[in-house]
Amino acid sequence: MEYKAIFVILLVIMLVFVLYKDLLRPAFAFLATAFVFIVSQIISPEEFLAGLANKQIIVIFLLIGVTAGIQKNIGSGFFYRIFSEKLTPTRFRTKLMFLVGSLSALLNNTPIVAFMIPYVKEWAEKNNFPASKFLIPLSYATILGGMITVVGTSTNLVLNGLISQYGLPMLGFQDFLFIGSAVALIGISYLVFASDRLLPEREGNKTEVMAHINEYIIEAVVVGDSSIIGKSVKDAGLRSLKEIFLAEISREGREISPVSPREVLQPGDKLFFTGSTKAILELISQEKGLVLPEETYINMNGYFRLTEAVVPSTSNLIGEKIKKSDFRKRFQASIISLYRKGEKLRGNIGETKIQAGDLLLMLSGENSFQQESNKDLIVITLQDEIDARSVQNNVLPSVLAVGILLTGIVGWIDLFMAAFGGIIVLYLFRVLNLTVLRKSVDLDLLLILVCSLAIGVALKNSGAASLMVDGMLWMTDGAGVMFSISLLFVLTLVLTSMITNAAAVSIMFPMAMEMAIRLEAPFAAFFLAIAFAASGDFMTPIGYQTNLMIMGPGNYKFKDYFKIGLPLTIIYTLVTLMGIKLYFQL
Repeated sequence: MEYKAIFVILLVIMLVFVLYKDLLRPAFAFLATAFVFIVSQIISPEEFLAGLANKQIIVIFLLIGVTAGIQKNIGSGFFYRIFSEKLTPTRFRTKLMFLVGSLSALLNNTPIVAFMIPYVKEWAEKNNFPASKFLIPLSYATILGGMITVVGTSTNLVLNGLISQYGLPMLGFQDFLFIGSAVALIGISYLVFASDRLLPEREGNKTEVMAHINEYIIEAVVVGDSSIIGKSVKDAGLRSLKEIFLAEISREGREISPVSPREVLQPGDKLFFTGSTKAILELISQEKGLVLPEETYINMNGYFRLTEAVVPSTSNLIGEKIKKSDFRKRFQASIISLYRKGEKLRGNIGETKIQAGDLLLMLSGENSFQQESNKDLIVITLQDEIDARSVQNNVLPSVLAVGILLTGIVGWIDLFMAAFGGIIVLYLFRVLNLTVLRKSVDLDLLLILVCSLAIGVALKNSGAASLMVDGMLWMTDGAGVMFSISLLFVLTLVLTSMITNAAAVSIMFPMAMEMAIRLEAPFAAFFLAIAFAASGDFMTPIGYQTNLMIMGPGNYKFKDYFKIGLPLTIIYTLVTLMGIKLYFQL
């Protein structure tokens, strides 16, 4: 039996390494690991498929649907109703954090952050403040607020799904309310006072591009005797260029973007190339009849849309080379620059493989990003998109949906039925439809969650959890229950800083259960410890998707998270452990 335990531990370590190094798409890495467990008969196919029928997993997707409907119903006017007045940075940040923290206790926090980023950036720009002072507080407040209830983060529901598989009493509203409220209040209070001192004042990437636009784009004009006049872009040899591509054409005040290979070139056309500056200048020297204008039209800042978008961790673009992703056709936009971990990537854009958290700076046309929602890109700024007048007066559907959801959160009715009821209300009011619901379902997330449950079962079935607990109890021999809970908390915290929180809680769950049995202590104390620890990643942008989402828009570096996140992690740990000790009288 012990060889199976060691095999499972090694495979889980390999999974953690693959996820940390981003060697494979997360969903595929989880699926491959679960497949190996099935083939080696550590778990049965029935145990794997049980995740698909797990009520808590289905509740996660129902809540995502409710969140999508409420987001669509309240519209952008919701932001301006609350933040229309002139506020100081501290008052704005305080109001913002308490708002999103409260919303995150009821709704999924990832869509909340995606919804709020453009408006936070817009407010900061209009009032001449750097967005870097507000976006980390936005993300951290949603994480803190999400721990107030069992539905605030998918981590809590995944944990309940694991608990239900073993027929143990699930964590409820009251288990999270006391500790979660204390953590949220103290954590947000720290951020109110620390953000000005510890967060950088850094210009946004868009501002930097505008200040040095000719480092990214070069304009060339087709002169009257050019040999390429009357030829298509493809026939003129401007289609499959190395290190550069033709982003847009300006013709008689009209922009053509993206540029079709069949587009016929005319005298006076202004061609805008992106990529390697040296390669563009070499192209112009080839006597094709292209010249550099004395005063470039780009510097007049009047003709193109400069759009920012973040690649979420669920995007289908991840792992694809830009030149093979058919990007311009799919999104009607051309990438001119790509930022990763706060730094602009050099070299050939087309050869770059897209990663989660990448910030794309694009030239986009009038019809770009018109889809109702797009899971592959989260648009951060789009000209004329933010309109203070777009205020929805009929918020009754959202109020009713939240009211029904609250009855499930406090335990008056089953949470599954409450989330289902919220979907039905939004559908009856024609806020939600099947198209929106279909787009809100993320198959990658479903695979990760189902496989996470399977990994938890494999750790239990193989005896790996028992083996690891033996080691932990040997280390904590005679130290007491609270010391064991503290060690479990720290190990989960370290793990969640490297991989997703759902994976961290799934790996640590069998150990928490085994330790509670050995020490004859309340299961809920150990389960709450790993729930809070798995959602407590404040020192890196890796472990929590909202941290990754705001990295590009805030122009943050890795060290920025650590600088403000280390004190918050210490506060979060002490408050959580003290709360568990008082709540369970340990």
